[in-house]
Amino acid sequence: MPILFLIVFINLLGFGLIIPLMPFYADRLGVGVEIVTLTIAVYSFAQFITAPITGKLSDKYGRRPILIWTLGGTVVSYLILSVADNLFLLMFARVFGGIMAGNIATAYAYATDISTNENRSKSMGLIGAAFGLGFIFGPVFGGWLAGPDVATANYQLPALMSAGLSLIAFLGVIFFLPESLKPELREEIAAKPKVRLAKQLHITFHGEVLAMFVIIGFLFVAAWAQFESTFALWANREFNYGPSRIGTVLSFVGIIGVIVQGGLIGPLTKKFGENHLLLTALAISAIGYILLANSTTLTALLIAMAVLATGSGLFNPSISSLVSKEAKPSERGFVLGIYQGMGSLARVIGPASAGFIFVNFGHNTPFLVGSALMIPSLILSLIIIRRKRASDSLAANSQG
Repeated sequence: MPILFLIVFINLLGFGLIIPLMPFYADRLGVGVEIVTLTIAVYSFAQFITAPITGKLSDKYGRRPILIWTLGGTVVSYLILSVADNLFLLMFARVFGGIMAGNIATAYAYATDISTNENRSKSMGLIGAAFGLGFIFGPVFGGWLAGPDVATANYQLPALMSAGLSLIAFLGVIFFLPESLKPELREEIAAKPKVRLAKQLHITFHGEVLAMFVIIGFLFVAAWAQFESTFALWANREFNYGPSRIGTVLSFVGIIGVIVQGGLIGPLTKKFGENHLLLTALAISAIGYILLANSTTLTALLIAMAVLATGSGLFNPSISSLVSKEAKPSERGFVLGIYQGMGSLARVIGPASAGFIFVNFGHNTPFLVGSALMIPSLILSLIIIRRKRASDSLAANSQG
């Protein structure tokens, strides 16, 4: 787990370098806000297409070869981004990078392979903490490398730095990361008759609970993507912040996320259970988006960001663990790939709609929409908890 943690951290550090810069990167090319957010959306659309495929391939061939292949491609995508001087190259770099980013599901599947049902939330939390650390240092370094002024920012250097960090992660997998998927499981998968993707989706998601978890994840990520794709533009208009300050604020989100996912999620899961933590995360996030939409001072902004980071920190490991527990061991890569793929689709719809909402309904409105998306998620989460209670009660009565 320490090696996987380090590899995920290094890879996400490279990704984090780009986050506060992408809206300004596209803006410099002279396109409108709607196109700016689409540069974020195309990355996620490519990830949506490839995540289930990547997850299924990792079930068949193992986690390690898939991680090697995709991390190598990530290096190439950042190199293309570093020389992108027109919209076509920028879009191409983002699409290619999104194709390679389907490996997130493989990293989570690796974590489930080496964990038990009892400590799975903790393992997912550690991977989430690696993500959080990437978001702590990545935006800060990216903003620092780009500079404080939007007009004179250096966008090539952060892209090259991201390529270098992804190369380190690539080499880390080659030399230090052993295969996690047991040979007998791979043999079991290989022996199964081939099933079309559509049929396998129907079989896998026949259970309503798993389908509801995927819908909850989709709505949560769509809200987060609206926030993520417009925050830099919103902060520039509301507080006149440039890349370096925006990166610092986003790193604050990462710090809170690491504290929650790296230290608190294990004890909280043991005390309250994953389903109740999921419900709490959704309620906290709904409040956080409303606070952010009404922030007019730095103090209010930091409070709102802390609330949102706490909600996200509780949500991600809890739902990832719950989804993995609904899947058979031989299907975890595929199921987590579907879950991550639906999250990627949410990252397409979120930014694409956020740009339109931002321009036509005011720059605070995407955050309010994010809060509204938590309502159906809360309802579904309550349904799941009620069904679990009924199931546990029925099991207890049958044993009695």
